[in-house]
Order: sequence, then structure tokens, then C-alpha cells
Amino acid sequence: MKRLLVDELNLRYAQQVLFNSASLAVEAGAITGLLGPNGSGKTSFFDVVCGLKKMNGGKVHHSFSKLLYLSQIIATPPVFRMFDVFKMMMLFCSDTPITQRHALDKIEKWSPGIAERYREIWAKKSSLCSYGEKRWFFTLSLLSVNADLVILDEPTAGVDPEFRYHIWRCLEGAAAEGVAVLVSSHNVDEIVTHCDDFYMLSQQRFNRFTDAEGFMSSYGGSTLDEAFIHAASLPRI
Repeated sequence: MKRLLVDELNLRYAQQVLFNSASLAVEAGAITGLLGPNGSGKTSFFDVVCGLKKMNGGKVHHSFSKLLYLSQIIATPPVFRMFDVFKMMMLFCSDTPITQRHALDKIEKWSPGIAERYREIWAKKSSLCSYGEKRWFFTLSLLSVNADLVILDEPTAGVDPEFRYHIWRCLEGAAAEGVAVLVSSHNVDEIVTHCDDFYMLSQQRFNRFTDAEGFMSSYGGSTLDEAFIHAASLPRI
């Protein structure tokens, strides 16, 4: 089975240690979540996996044929319409031509009802789209590419409940077809609800969980948010 394996990762940023012997695994056909407070190193970790940042030690290996990464920051030329943005994305992300029809067929299969809303954004000027609209448009467009490993850094940040719902339905649909999805979020509930397993970045390491009960028990919280706060406040190793 195809998988991403991170073994004994060590990473420093300036004088700060972000990861110390941290290990993680992501498998094909599964959604793996990543939790961690601001500044804990989630984005730096994604940069390492994608070859954008050098690690100080350890090994990162994956057996997937195509990796796609959507970062936190999305900026689009204001004069572009979103179909221009789509074409530009596909030039960089896809080895074969991807049309609107192809994207619509995929996302509508995964989340019925989303295609019509996608069409509404398609012809809209980038400058008139909210950040949330750009966010879900980018996310669903990238999922239409034939990648087998997709990394998404907070894809639901700034997105309203309707489109958070559609994003997760599409992620679940892609995973059901064999795509490996690695996704970060500050929303503990959505990670626990939608992910097959998830990791809490605490004390410079990845701690793996498969359910809410184990997460809350491990960090002594009576709620998911309380457990997250406890985990985030633990001293660095």
C-alpha cells in the first residue's frame, strides 16, 4: 500500500526546535488530520514533506506518484476571473488537461449539490470573491486533479458551514477512491469527526489518536477543546 512515512524528524527554525524525533504515517485511502497550536510547526512540516524546507535529521519518504499541496495563503490576481485562476492552477498542477466538466463531474459525485455553486464562482471576478470562496474553490479544484497524495493546510479556515460540509464530503469521496489526504485544522471537532486518524503536535512530536475518547483521556480534558489546550500547554521536551 502507498504511504507517507516520517521517521525521527528533527527540525529547527532559527534557535527554536520545532520537531524532535517526530514520526508520522499517512496511508492511501485515508484522511489523516493534524492538530497543533499556532507556531507549533504544522506549516513547516508540510514544507519539509513537499521538499520546500530542509530538515535537520530523520527521514521522510512516500511512495505516491503525485503530491499536491495547498498552503494557508491564497492570493489571486484581482483582475482574473476564477476560471482564469483554475486554468493557471491546472498548468502548474496537472500533467494532463483538466476541464471544468471534469472538475464538476468529480466533485458532484462526491458531494451532490456542489456543482451549481461551483459554477456560480467560476465566472466571478477574483476581486469580488471572499477569502472563504477562494479557499473552497481552490480546494475542490485541486481535488479534481489526479493526485494520490493531497496535503491541505487549514482548508476550512474562513469557510462558512455550508462549504465546510462540501469540502469534507469531497475529501471523504477522494479518500474512498484511494487518495491519501493529510489535512490540518484548528477545529478539533471536524478533525475528530472526519479523519480516520489524527495527530496532535505536542512537545515537538506527533501523538496519534483514532477517537475523541483517547484524545481527551490522554490530555486530561473533559472536552475536545480542553484536551487541545492541555496538549498545547505542555512544556517542550
